[in-house]
Amino acid sequence: MAVQDPTDNKGDIAEEAQSEVRAPKFGVVGRIFVHTFESIIANRDFRMLWFGMVLSMGGFQMQMVARGILAYEMTDDALITGLIGLGFAPSLLVVSIWGGVLGDRMERRTLIQASQAANGLLAGLVGVLLFTDSLAWGHLLGVSVAQGAMFALQMPARQAAIPSLVGKNQLPNAFALNAMAMSMMTLIAPALAGVLYEVIGPKNVYVIVCAVMLIAVIFTSLVPKMPPPSVVAQSVLENILEGFRYIGQNKLILNIMIYSVIVALLSMPFRMLVQVYAKDVYGSEPSEVGMLLTALGLGGLVGTVSIANLREGHYRGWIVLIGALIASASLGLIVAVPVYFAGVLGMVGMGLAEQARWALGQSLMMENTSDQYRARVMSVLMMTFGLMPIGMVPLGYAMKEYGARPPVAWTSIALLTVAVLSIFLMPQLRRIK
Repeated sequence: MAVQDPTDNKGDIAEEAQSEVRAPKFGVVGRIFVHTFESIIANRDFRMLWFGMVLSMGGFQMQMVARGILAYEMTDDALITGLIGLGFAPSLLVVSIWGGVLGDRMERRTLIQASQAANGLLAGLVGVLLFTDSLAWGHLLGVSVAQGAMFALQMPARQAAIPSLVGKNQLPNAFALNAMAMSMMTLIAPALAGVLYEVIGPKNVYVIVCAVMLIAVIFTSLVPKMPPPSVVAQSVLENILEGFRYIGQNKLILNIMIYSVIVALLSMPFRMLVQVYAKDVYGSEPSEVGMLLTALGLGGLVGTVSIANLREGHYRGWIVLIGALIASASLGLIVAVPVYFAGVLGMVGMGLAEQARWALGQSLMMENTSDQYRARVMSVLMMTFGLMPIGMVPLGYAMKEYGARPPVAWTSIALLTVAVLSIFLMPQLRRIK
């Protein structure tokens, strides 16, 4: 099977219809602002999809913080807390690939809305259980699993829809801004959730999460229907196999995929157990845990703003590779200096590193993927989250048995090793400009 030109039919309609973007008369600041947000400013439909993403991720991030704190308070067990935090991982692993096929076969707006609404209602269910004093940690795990499935259905369809809403010259910017929505909410939502948890309690936090997620559905409804690029006559299984063959034939995508999965398996489990590390090492309160995750979001926001301004010729492949080095150094700082402020600085670095891997890596993959395969390629990348228990369960167990700091130090060393090996073994990635 021949690999199709990834630039074929990519956002042609949106490019013809997009309005002219004029920089505000604020000199350099105005030009930088417009350059950073050009795809949102120029395309009303992408703007609505983006606002829906902001609200959806805001509710998701608030819920993750509240769920982690609540689970640890209920169980006082780092391993159970980690399992609840990553309960969505198995469903992501199983459902992601099916979500990719559906995103390439179905009308995408409906798929996104349905998953957003389901996530909101599931958060509302936890709120009801809290108000009736009938919540058990198994309920939190079950909701986490179900929401993982909904997330796996939503994200491939959302990413695949972007090229139909913006001009093809704006694709890198649009994908970076989509990642920025996640970073903004990682910056704002955890701190807000931590403070609200202390002030109004977990019951009301879950009510707010439910409302925010359902409002996201309204914004998404303002986007026109987004049919798949072509009628697919093959079976679902044939579509899945075809997607894997496409990835295998595109060596650049394959390199980015392998690198992203390995680095994610090493770096992401720590963020899922940060509440355990913060309590055991710093003696942190819930609001301080929220601030640590806010620091992660701050680093991610700085990273995505920078990535949104990158263009060809900026050695983007090197930036992706350097991300693992930054993650290693950040974890090293957190371990070497066991004080809260060092933890904040380290989390900022982790946020920067994550966006180098996730936002920029994702953008490069989507730029080099044919439109008809975008959702399937994205779904395979989403499976990264489903593989996190491979890293999270051993880390949670090691933190319980050996204390919080030694396992994080081992993780830092492993990341450094992967970063150095990737620089030498992935020339295709190094050469991307």
